[in-house]
Amino acid sequence: MQYDDADMHSLALCMWKEARGEGLTGMRAVAHVIKNRVGTPGFSHTLHDVIYGKNQFTSMSVPSDQEFNLIPPEGDSQFAYASAVCPSILTGDDVDPTFGAHYYENAATATSGWFARVIAGLDGYGTEGHSQTAHIGKQVFYI
Repeated sequence: MQYDDADMHSLALCMWKEARGEGLTGMRAVAHVIKNRVGTPGFSHTLHDVIYGKNQFTSMSVPSDQEFNLIPPEGDSQFAYASAVCPSILTGDDVDPTFGAHYYENAATATSGWFARVIAGLDGYGTEGHSQTAHIGKQVFYI
């Protein structure tokens, strides 16, 4: 699959919005979740549609989300890192620290009852078919 500059920018922006407080590995992990969703049954077939799709990444698609209108300040080192690492993630040259995850949450700030019931489980260790694959910073990842 080929990706253009708009795809790269959208991926970097989503990584930055969703995980800039989670360190470089946390940002990479979010990007891998996005890539892992592309073309997977139940998800969209394009990177753009995964990033901006309904109920996917609220920082990119829900105007009431506090992150929605944020843009990285000029010279932001985390956004520069995100932009630089996107090509290797999308080509598969970057090792996936989530081990194939399709979902993630920060349990301390998550508010979705659906996510808790269907993906994370009430104990946070995953439900049948959605096992936990990694814990990176404050984020927990699930297949």
